[in-house]
Formats: sequence, C-alpha cells, structure tokens
Amino acid sequence: MARYMPPEKSRSSGSEARGREPGRAPRYSSGSGYRYDDRPRGTRSGSSGYRYESSQGRTGVSGTRSRREYYKKKEEYRRKRARKRAVAVFAVIAVLASLAIIAFFIIKGLGSGTADQHIEQETAATQPETLPVYTPVTKELPKLEDNGEDGYTDGGLYIWNKKGFDIFKGDEKTALAYSEVISEFKKGLGDGINVYNMVVPNHTAYGLPDRIADGIGTNSQRDNTTVIYSNYSEQVIPVDIFNALGEKRNHYIFYNTDNRWTELGAYQAYTVFAQQAKLPPIDLNKLEKKVEKDYAGSYIKSTGNEDLKTNLDDIYYYTLPGKYSCTVIQRSTDGTLAEKAEKAALYKTKLDEGEDGLDIIAYGDNPLYVADNESNTSGEKLLLVKDTFGNGLIPFLAASYDEVHVIDFRYYEGSIKDYCNKKGIKNVLFVNGIMSANSAAQINKMAKLQ
Repeated sequence: MARYMPPEKSRSSGSEARGREPGRAPRYSSGSGYRYDDRPRGTRSGSSGYRYESSQGRTGVSGTRSRREYYKKKEEYRRKRARKRAVAVFAVIAVLASLAIIAFFIIKGLGSGTADQHIEQETAATQPETLPVYTPVTKELPKLEDNGEDGYTDGGLYIWNKKGFDIFKGDEKTALAYSEVISEFKKGLGDGINVYNMVVPNHTAYGLPDRIADGIGTNSQRDNTTVIYSNYSEQVIPVDIFNALGEKRNHYIFYNTDNRWTELGAYQAYTVFAQQAKLPPIDLNKLEKKVEKDYAGSYIKSTGNEDLKTNLDDIYYYTLPGKYSCTVIQRSTDGTLAEKAEKAALYKTKLDEGEDGLDIIAYGDNPLYVADNESNTSGEKLLLVKDTFGNGLIPFLAASYDEVHVIDFRYYEGSIKDYCNKKGIKNVLFVNGIMSANSAAQINKMAKLQ
C-alpha cells in the first residue's frame, strides 16, 4: 500500500493555510493508483481511507472486476508458461533417456557379440561338428531282368518268378517314429559314442519289375528310408545302402524263399558302413566261399507254396582271416534263454535239430553274441543292435574290429547305455530291416533298451 506523505507545511497555520476546506481529510495521489479519500470519515469505504484506482481514475465495483480479470489472465499466462516449460523439460529428458538406452544396447551388443564369439570358439573346440541335412544320392539302377510274366499273392506274399516278396506298407508316420527312437538312443549315449543307423530295404524294392510293384500297393522304400535318415533330432550317422544293393539287383543278394538277404547282399552293406566308419573293408574276392545247399526259408514254412519249393536256396558264407574267440547266450528253439554265455564261433557248422538253416551265421538270433578278434589289437569295439538282418554283417564286422558285441533287441533285457559304459564301447550300429523299422511293436521293443 502506498505510504502517505503529507505536504510540506506552510508558515501559515489552520485549514486555510493547508489549502483545504475545513472538515476534509487530506488526499494524496500517486502513480500507484492509490489516493487518499477526502470524503468525510463516516462515508469512507475502509478504515484506512485508501482504495484502488486505475490510471483512468476511480474504479469502484467495475475496477474491482477488472483487477480480478487482470490477475486471472496473469495467472493463466503463468500456468501456460509453466506447462510449456514442463513439456520442454520432459521432452529433453525423454530424448536423453532414449539416447542412453540406445547407447546401453549398443555397448551391450558389442560385448555380447564378443562373448558369443568366444563361446562359439570354445564350443567348436569341444563338440563334434554338426552333420549337414541328409540328402540321398540319386542314382539310376541297372534294369531288372524281367520275364514278362505276372505273379500272384499267397498268404500275404507276392509270388513272382518262383520267388517270394513282402508287400511293404510302411509310411512317413512310422518312419518318423523309428527315426525319433534312434535319436533318443543317441541323446542318451552322449557325444562320446558314435551312433550309426542302417535300414535294410527288402527284396521287393529291387526284385520286382515296376509294372508289378506299382499294381500291388507296395510303398516306396526309397522314400521311406530317406524320411528316416533326414529326420534325426540328434547327431546320428546314416548308413544309406539303397544304391549299393540296387547296383547288384540282378545278383543273388536276397534269398528266394526267405525274407532275409544273402551274405553277398550283407557284404554290399558292410562296405558302405566301412566307408562311413573310415575302416578298410575286407576284400570279398580274397575270401574262401563255402555253401550249404537246399535251404527252405521262412516263406515256404509260412505258405507251403509249391513254386517256392522248386526254387530252394543256397547259403553261401566266407572263411575270414584271423583267430576269433566268440561267446553266445543262446536262445533255444522253444524261446528259452541260456543262463550263461557259451563258447561259440563265427559260424555254427553243425546245427541242432529244428534249427533254422541261417543259424549257421553267428548262431542266428540270440540276446547276446560277442566276437573277439585276437588278430586285431586296435582296441576298437563295436556294439551291433539288430534284428535278424544284422546277422549277415557279423563276420565282416568281426574282421574289422578288435571286438564286436551283438545285441538282438527282441530278446535282450538291459540298457544299451549301461552295456556300452561297462564294456568301454564307443561305436554303436543299429541295423533293422525296413519291415521292422516300420513296425510299432518292434520300435517299442527297441525303445525299452534305452
């Protein structure tokens, strides 16, 4: 509030000397808009005698309103400026925060890249190289000798040219199930054990003309084995023997009266495995060949087919170099198992009554068979996990390893992993015929050995 400063006194005294009327209060006006009220005290608006007045003069009620509007506008302007400042400050903080975050991730990315590179280098040094996606080799096979005649079915078999053929019904679903079981074995065995897998196509894939195969509803075995080999979820090494057998399709690689392959057929597959395992293969031409005549195989036993009876088989086998110490836990003809291992040989030249003729090779299908090559001191050991198709491979594998251990998953009870750890085995080969590899019952039996 403006301070009142009375005018300088004159030498005269009294009201007249001060230039005012008697009974009137002095008044003062300044640039501040305040003036002294010269009305009588009984009519003044306030006890002080002061009131606000604009530069245009006294305001009264309207002046009070103008003053309120003035302060109101001033307050709004102040608030707008405050909001603008807050927005500007927030924008600056947001920009700085964004720049800080970007810088953080750039620095972290650089550091992470260096760490990842270091980890990758360590991993590459400690883990085996990941196998590429499997792609089968496309190869034109020799043309099959065809007599132009048609065949017929007998008891689920197709009979053509006095030979029996299984009709293959496996599909992608069963192939994937088998592939996954083999992958699970590899996962359980770990990186320290090499796992190989071989699926053996049957005679139908090679021994029937396309004109017949297309009409009897047998599925493609080439496609089926490709699904198996290309869908492992672990590092399993495929042993694809399709082309190796196909190149010999006009030779005696499968029996006429049985579902299994001959030793000549097994040898073709053995050479493919030897290449995969980096082993020098045995030269078949340097081996002495022996024969057992007039073998009536499982097709005759199941159907009694007269055409098959006129085309009996010869069982050829080979004398391998070296000295072998073998043992076997035998399974008798009634299915009972021996309580302990017995001495054996690569070939059982004297068969017991009722035994199958093909039991001559490594004593046939038994829970456990072991061949120790005393001429090989490399220390390399192989576990062969097989169905009946694995038997034909045993003599050739025995010649290439220090020890070959053979488990028939259909009769063995135990864990393959425990067996490998106990015997110090670092290589496992799974061998199954394609019918077995696409059978849910057989797949489940094998899976129990994990």
